[in-house]
Amino acid sequence: MRFLIYFVLFLGLVRPALAQKADSVQIARVGVDSLTKSIPEPKGKLRKPLNIIPKYATYRSLALPGLGQAYVRQYWTIPIIYGGFGALGYAIHWNQVRYKQSITAWQSLIDQKVTTVPVTIGGTYYNALNQDQLRQSTSLYRRQRDLSIIGCVVLYAFQLVEANVTAHLKTFDNTDDISFRLKPGVQTDYVSTPIGVTAVFTLK
Repeated sequence: MRFLIYFVLFLGLVRPALAQKADSVQIARVGVDSLTKSIPEPKGKLRKPLNIIPKYATYRSLALPGLGQAYVRQYWTIPIIYGGFGALGYAIHWNQVRYKQSITAWQSLIDQKVTTVPVTIGGTYYNALNQDQLRQSTSLYRRQRDLSIIGCVVLYAFQLVEANVTAHLKTFDNTDDISFRLKPGVQTDYVSTPIGVTAVFTLK
């Protein structure tokens, strides 16, 4: 008789605990469903990368400046590149003309064995320039011409690097194969049923 009483009391204690456990699992599932509905699905797809090979972009820029930029579809950089070459080319010609006029007048002063000579440099007439003035003028225009030539070399190398780097950036894979998203997660064990958010990083 005493055993029967203990058994009845045990059922009375266990039954509320089991009911509370079932209610907590049901609440957890309801919470997960609501969290799932609250996270919007991504709309549309990212643009797939262009079929571009970086070394081909470099070869094209090596053959003709701006051709690599056209290959990677960076058309807006082509006028900038040729504008830079045009400005540097004009600077080379401008300084070369004045350099030749200055050195010719300097040579004439030495041949005539005089202290000053009249000379026209770049369309400007000078009545009398001495040897020091002609030396300075020759050195100035030669230095500016050489710097302009160096500028052309630097610009040529820059457009090579720019075409190669742009080609690598254009071929970077930003499609759905590489993605990061958050999704609800439920971990069920014998003790509790926690609700959380799981970070998923997909790499294919």
